[in-house]
Amino acid sequence: MHLDITVRKAKIFSLILGKRFKREQVIGKKVVEFLREHVNENEILEYRKRFWEIAFCIDPLGIELLKHDKPVPYSRVVLKRLSKYFEIIYITNRLESMKDITINELKRYNFPNYYKAYFASDSYMLKDIKITRSDTLSKLPKEFDYICVIDDMPDNFPLYKSLEIPIIIGFMKYIVLDENLFKKNGASYVIKDWKDFPFETLALYSYICLFLFGIS
Repeated sequence: MHLDITVRKAKIFSLILGKRFKREQVIGKKVVEFLREHVNENEILEYRKRFWEIAFCIDPLGIELLKHDKPVPYSRVVLKRLSKYFEIIYITNRLESMKDITINELKRYNFPNYYKAYFASDSYMLKDIKITRSDTLSKLPKEFDYICVIDDMPDNFPLYKSLEIPIIIGFMKYIVLDENLFKKNGASYVIKDWKDFPFETLALYSYICLFLFGIS
């Protein structure tokens, strides 16, 4: 949600389905939800696997498509402001094999603390999003007090609650567009734009690790 990957997502679907899709057509839909609209149910697993092979750059085609990723407006402004006072850590369901690619991407776009990123193990490629995120979270340093997380997938929020992270911010712009779903899963706040980041909620804290989500 700090990177807008919707153009790349549309291009991957165009490649694997042999039909041109626009960015607007993939917004608000998870991979399986989108595939369900275009292939038979018994073909979903095959196309899902193909999608993630490209998205995670296991297939070299994916590397060429990374150029379509762009920073979400105001994400860098907000994160740079926060980084003056707090520690920022990025978490993602991208695989360990994508670590160098992702860190270089964050560095190229001048995101603060770009090198502090944690990834899912390669063996988790096609596992449930919540299980995959749990694997990533297990790798976080234990010495920090994590007080805030921002994520665009409400499925992950129970994991953050189990870690007793007090502030959970839902980013509702590209994948899940149901505000009630964010709140039902435990969101403290729901924002549609980085300009709406609730800075006032951090006033009582002197140290923070922000969790940021790349590809679901």
